[in-house]
Amino acid sequence: MRRHVPLQALRERADLPSSPRLSLRHVKRVLVADDDSDMAALIKAMLEERLSVAVDHVANGALVLDQIATTHPDLVILDVSMPGLNGIDVFDLLRGSAAAVDLPVLFLTAMPDRAQQAFAHFGISDVMAKPFDADTFVRRVDDLLARAARVA
Repeated sequence: MRRHVPLQALRERADLPSSPRLSLRHVKRVLVADDDSDMAALIKAMLEERLSVAVDHVANGALVLDQIATTHPDLVILDVSMPGLNGIDVFDLLRGSAAAVDLPVLFLTAMPDRAQQAFAHFGISDVMAKPFDADTFVRRVDDLLARAARVA
């Protein structure tokens, strides 16, 4: 015969927060838009291992707005060169969307110097080179998440 154990008692025994919503609020969400699934998997593994974040991935820029509406990320990481809607196209859509206008964006590109010059007139300053140093990348993401939390 099975005995019913109240959920609260299980949480206490497992040393979990009393409210699951409380613990989930502290987890930041990051959306990675990159057509390179290996790069996206690497980013996901690095960030989830080193920061308290959940990482979602879309392989096509056209899916970014739908994913933002579904998961409400705290940061978007965009590959500049994607087929279909590239990172700049997606950035333009984000800035035109009331729900995502203030959402921080980190661009990844193989040509960061040229990208920074080209992006300057868009107000884009968060650009990183691919490939990147893992520690530098994680610090940059952590800084952007902290800055977004202060603004919110």
